[in-house]
Amino acid sequence: MPIVSLEKIKGILNKSGLNAEFRLDSENTWSSITKNGKNVPYLYMEHFVDYQAVHSNNLSSSLVDISLILFHDNLPCGVWPLMFDIDAKESLKSINNQYGGIVVPPLFINNFPKKSERKIIKACIDFLNNLLSISAGDSWRTYDVFLSGYVSQWHQIALENGAALNRVCYEMHLDISMPIDVIRKSIRKSYKPLVSAGLRKWTVSVMDQHCEDTWSKFRRLHKTVAGFITRPIDTWNIQHQAIASGNAFLVYVLNSDGIMIGGGYFDMSCHQCYYSVGSYNKQLFDQPIGHIIQYQAILTMKEKGRKMYYLGDRFYKKDLPFVTDKQVDISNFKQGFSSYIIPRVELIFQFETTNN
Repeated sequence: MPIVSLEKIKGILNKSGLNAEFRLDSENTWSSITKNGKNVPYLYMEHFVDYQAVHSNNLSSSLVDISLILFHDNLPCGVWPLMFDIDAKESLKSINNQYGGIVVPPLFINNFPKKSERKIIKACIDFLNNLLSISAGDSWRTYDVFLSGYVSQWHQIALENGAALNRVCYEMHLDISMPIDVIRKSIRKSYKPLVSAGLRKWTVSVMDQHCEDTWSKFRRLHKTVAGFITRPIDTWNIQHQAIASGNAFLVYVLNSDGIMIGGGYFDMSCHQCYYSVGSYNKQLFDQPIGHIIQYQAILTMKEKGRKMYYLGDRFYKKDLPFVTDKQVDISNFKQGFSSYIIPRVELIFQFETTNN
């Protein structure tokens, strides 16, 4: 399948008035910019961007990682995770969620002037619409990822430029900045005896540095539970390196014979944590392995000084058939460890709309 050249995309960047460099070509390091951001979500960590690019490229050989470092007055001011697949119906995305590809907003450095931010956002939206016009896609979707409590400039400018409401979803979060006794009180009451029973029955441990043996056991457990290899080895290596770099950790459970029976991998930014991968012995699904993994993960996040824990989307019966009954049940389980749920407004740009 044909792949659009980066040179052509660079021309569209210039046409859109967006001063940017491709992440993979830039001498400016992505991480140095995210360190200057405020309350940076896990989505913008470079290891997570690497993971998304490798995993998505495995599904489509025509996909190109065009993540950008943004500039203002010739100085780096932001980062923007982005992938483009000229032959796909969903040609533009930063990540995939349950409903398909999503473009996340650019992340700007802390205290970046609002007027300059607005100008760049306008150029970003023009850039996306210009890319959409040369692809097989007919729309792109977006949402806010910041927990500010107010509508962002990205959201406002998207609406001003033709975006429409697509759907409202719901996210589960835990405020880890609360004292640990308050966090314990926020956990669903019925979970507390299950956590205590699980801790008496099994050994729970944390892997927060490089360990080939433990990581290989978790990868093999994942394959056994799934019944097949679900993703390329490169994605596992990226996650292992993230642990070694202090940007992730693994919580795992061993039975009395020292066999790994469950594990959960958690991504981190300096502010936020995310439950990315979980795998549990199928024969022990009715046992509280997941409960003690979540509890230990929360303790670990607290020890590492993180402030927020995003557990994932809260699904309801209304979300069927996009989700399964099992996914609804799993999200109900995870809600027992959250302290609040917030709505997430998703917007959509239709090709017809953007060209009116």
